[in-house]
Amino acid sequence: MRTQLTSIPKTNEAVVVEKNSSHTNKNINDKVNKIMKAKIKYNKKAESEFFVDNSALAGFTGERILYMAVRELIENALDSCETHHILPDISISLKIYDQENDLWIISCQDNGIGIPQEKVPEAVCSFLTSGKYIEKQQRGLFGVGLKMIAAFSTKDTDNPIRVWSKSADEANEYFFELRTDIGTNKPIVLSKKNTANSRDSKIKERHGFRIETVLRARLPPVTKNKIYDYISQTSIINPYANLTFESDDGKINFERRTTVMPNPAREVLPHPAEMDLQTLKKAISNFVNQRITLQGVLSNSFQKLSSDKAKEIISLSKIETKSADKYNEHELINVVNVCKNMRFQSPNTDHLSPINQEIMTTGITSEYVIVVNKEISSNNADKTQENRNLIQTKILKPALTSYSQRTCVVNNRPMIIECGIAYGGDISSFKLFRFANKIPLLYDEGSDVAREVVSEVEINKMGITKKEVKEQFFNPQVKTDRTVELLPLHIFFHICSTKIPYKTAGKESIASEGEMKKYMKACLSDLYRKVSAQIRKELKMKDTENRLRLYKHYIPLIVDAISDSINVDKKKLSDSFTSLVEKHVKKEDFSDDNNHIYEVSEIDNKNTYKNSAAKFEIKNDKISTSKKKVRQNKNINKTDVKQQGQTTMDGFNKKGKRQV
Repeated sequence: MRTQLTSIPKTNEAVVVEKNSSHTNKNINDKVNKIMKAKIKYNKKAESEFFVDNSALAGFTGERILYMAVRELIENALDSCETHHILPDISISLKIYDQENDLWIISCQDNGIGIPQEKVPEAVCSFLTSGKYIEKQQRGLFGVGLKMIAAFSTKDTDNPIRVWSKSADEANEYFFELRTDIGTNKPIVLSKKNTANSRDSKIKERHGFRIETVLRARLPPVTKNKIYDYISQTSIINPYANLTFESDDGKINFERRTTVMPNPAREVLPHPAEMDLQTLKKAISNFVNQRITLQGVLSNSFQKLSSDKAKEIISLSKIETKSADKYNEHELINVVNVCKNMRFQSPNTDHLSPINQEIMTTGITSEYVIVVNKEISSNNADKTQENRNLIQTKILKPALTSYSQRTCVVNNRPMIIECGIAYGGDISSFKLFRFANKIPLLYDEGSDVAREVVSEVEINKMGITKKEVKEQFFNPQVKTDRTVELLPLHIFFHICSTKIPYKTAGKESIASEGEMKKYMKACLSDLYRKVSAQIRKELKMKDTENRLRLYKHYIPLIVDAISDSINVDKKKLSDSFTSLVEKHVKKEDFSDDNNHIYEVSEIDNKNTYKNSAAKFEIKNDKISTSKKKVRQNKNINKTDVKQQGQTTMDGFNKKGKRQV
């Protein structure tokens, strides 16, 4: 029997599914074809455009723009003066230009060496054009700070950057109006003229530099206070500079307190332990027109590397002896590898410029702070400009200062760590100051290595306990778990290096690398030991004040108890007991200090203890009478104490409890 097969006809639903599937496949194929045909475009950005688009790399972000502008201008001015050992005179101004549009005009003038007139446009407007790309300590790191100011002014305003420059190598002063071509990283010179002996001249000294520009930015109170802190802390770490700051709140001056300046940093050769292929090739290129061997290049291009040492390096590299420019990269990398595994002498520190003890001590013993005066009335139009100032300067003078220094090597680069401490006097609270290459660091303190050091060095280095500090220096307004922050103490850390290990591109906090923290802790421990005697002395004074306060609290009770039993003059009796208490406390202090006597002022500021330990005697019958009356009032049935020379106050200890 034959079976007949018949085809099943497609339903309407099946036809629709097949059409949709075909349509989907076609769309996918079209997309794949478009992707295959698409070409990736490679664009090149100018340096100026890159930094403007990524302004956070230079710290110019949000509310920090004006703070960074003030910072960069002051740092450039100080570097310009210190390069030629010139005592800095710097004036900086920050005032509102158009409040409705958040426009500010900022200017800075210094008496530094100036910039040659043919270099001014590139130095102000062209990114990665700087005189700071050498091996020595400088405040600047990338050489882009001034260019960022010029670029932001060009980006946000139509005002030109106005520059006056009088170079030490030129007799005339030149004036420029500039803009930055952000797309090409080239300066646009709108005008240039010689302003020597004209009314447009701004520089009265033999040399100097001045810049004015307009920036668009907001200035909240927090940023304004940071600007004030930056300027005041700059005057602390640079006490040889005369700084003048003017704003809409007034004009203040930070006077020069010393004429001694740090030794200028000198350019040095790189250390062979830092050698890489690029550094070696660059060293060879410096002798490109000279017939010189690789041994000669090494001994003349790197420090701590003699001719014999260079010969040993070449021998270990197993390369042929020939002219230096004839080596290929494969041969040169062998030289680099040998240097990485070879021991050299420690690098010298001629390229570093620490503050040193004399200058740093001058700064921290006359610490400038800016005080905002909010009580000045604005309705008195007859006031002089000085009286209308909302900001004023105040100098804090501590009771004790000390200094310590360490030198170490971090990442094959020498580093000098300086630490100062100021205690007591006008200082009423704790504060940590951080500096790097004479630059104050104000942001990101919590992540800085200095904060870690302060937290890890124990307070017992001062010879006191946490309990004593909490009892004697307790302040309900200070919310902290760190005992050291209860003390009236200012700690100053200054790090000198050609490569500061910043945590961020904004240069506001320092990372802990190598043995850096170890040496910082050693410096701080030294200072704690140096101030321990003064702190123990003050703790003794505070304890004396507390006992006096306690004893004087009980005197009226004793006088009342005695007067109830006998007819005596209360005032005379009270005066007698007060004198007795003072002598008693003085006697205890004298015996506790092992005959070391010092003056201590009373808490009521009426009497001062003299430098003697006078003995005194009290008649037994008077002491016995007063003690009996006190016991009757307190319902205490104890036998009288009739020991010769014992006073009424001997019956109480420091906490006010009766001794058995």
